[in-house]
Amino acid sequence: MGAVVAVVLVIGLLLALNSNPHRDSAGPALISPTAHPIAPVSSSSPAAAPTVTPTTVMPSTRVEGKRTSRPRADVLPVSVLNNSRRSGLAHEAAAQVQAHGWPIAKVGNFTGRVPISTLYYAPGQLASAQRLAHEMPAIRRVEPRFAGLPTSGLTLVVTREWPA
Repeated sequence: MGAVVAVVLVIGLLLALNSNPHRDSAGPALISPTAHPIAPVSSSSPAAAPTVTPTTVMPSTRVEGKRTSRPRADVLPVSVLNNSRRSGLAHEAAAQVQAHGWPIAKVGNFTGRVPISTLYYAPGQLASAQRLAHEMPAIRRVEPRFAGLPTSGLTLVVTREWPA
C-alpha cells in the first residue's frame, strides 16, 4: 500500500513540475545508475514523456597540474545532462569537465529542449559558472536555473554541437 502511495505522489509531483509555464519545453529525464562510472548513455526521444530516475555518480578525481594543494572555493560539482541523440555525449562532456578539475555530481539525459549547450547555476553560483564557461568555450551560454531542472547546483545541458 505504501508503494502505491509513493508512486501516486511521484506522478503528482511530475505533473506539477510539467505544468510550470516558465520552463523550457518538455520535462527532465535522468538515466539509471550503471555498474561503471562512465558508461554509454542512450538518448531518448524529445517527445518522450518525462521521467526521473536515479543518476550515475562519477567519483571525483584529482587532475595533476590543474589544482594547487588547496582546492579552489569556486569549483563546484557539475551535473551533466545530454539533450541530443548522440549516445554517450553526457559522459564524454563529463570527462572533459572533470579533466579541467571540476568534480562530476551526476550524468544523465535531459528530454526538454535546450537550443545550445548551456550551463545553469543556482543562486550564489554565478562566479563559478562563469569560470567554468571561460575554461570550456564549448559552453555557449550561462543561465540561472529554471524550475524543474532535475539536478541542483551547476548543471551543464549539452546539445549536439558539443565537441567530442
